[in-house]
Amino acid sequence: MPDQPTQSKLAAFEHIPIIDISSAHDPAKRADLARQVVAVAEEVGFMYIVGHGIGDDILDGVFDMSRQFFDLPDAEKRKIHISKSPLYRGYLGLLEKGNTDPSFKGNNLEAFHCGTELGETHPDVQAGMPLRGPNLWPSTPDGFRDTVYSYYERTYGVGTTLLELLAEGLGHPADTFLKYYDHSVSQLRLLRYAQIDDPKVELLARSHCDTGVITVLSQDQTGGLEVLNKDGEWIAAPPIKGSYIINIGNTLQFWTKGRFSSTNHRVANRGGVPRFSIPFFMTPNFDAILKPLGSDDDPDAPTFSVGAEMLNTYKRIWPSPAA
Repeated sequence: MPDQPTQSKLAAFEHIPIIDISSAHDPAKRADLARQVVAVAEEVGFMYIVGHGIGDDILDGVFDMSRQFFDLPDAEKRKIHISKSPLYRGYLGLLEKGNTDPSFKGNNLEAFHCGTELGETHPDVQAGMPLRGPNLWPSTPDGFRDTVYSYYERTYGVGTTLLELLAEGLGHPADTFLKYYDHSVSQLRLLRYAQIDDPKVELLARSHCDTGVITVLSQDQTGGLEVLNKDGEWIAAPPIKGSYIINIGNTLQFWTKGRFSSTNHRVANRGGVPRFSIPFFMTPNFDAILKPLGSDDDPDAPTFSVGAEMLNTYKRIWPSPAA
């Protein structure tokens, strides 16, 4: 990725704002909502959203499936190991990592990855489009595929609404970002962080910024997520039942010339129980070449290759597909 522009609006926030997006489809209220979303994207880079239309029964159902899957014997989970997929989909084991960055030690978590489900006869697959194709699904627990993929589709819908609001709040057409999503390589991850009771282990996930455009996160009631403000203070983002947490990624900070803030965050170790979370990464087309908004006609403007950045990141942090 090219050098990131300065976060021009990041503030010394003291809490993560909560925004009700139930008025997103009300023409009389949508413009005001878009302005709210943009203000928080600028000053905080994180927000809770409620009123998104996905009920607690759906959220609880996908967490239940996640718990059942990760409780399976290791041999069963490894039947769909990530190394068996050319798309970095399937199961990732505890502390497993790529081989391009010796300094990266892996993460204290297990994961299941899926993306848009495309059969072998789909034109994108026939054309050999990278990171587009079929998922690897476990044969058990019963109902896993239907529950998880239905959640994927619903959450993608929430993500598209947010990208429209962010564009409109900046004064651009609603499809400004979404026109790069007709062959999206978005990804859903089910995560189980290991239970670590050693008080010397303070973090389950180190401080980092997300690579992509936006992340749509659902977390269990364990807690531990913290966000870094402009003054260097870590601000807790505790679980709020039925909400999503939305955060801006590096790609969108670049895309908006630093107006939106991709904010550092980490996961503190609470101990006592495993921690479950479900991030959804809204990622554009693999072949998208992005420029900062307003610079499409500038031949000297910096560019960002979505596919190259995704592959570099995936190869660094996850095992690559077997040859």
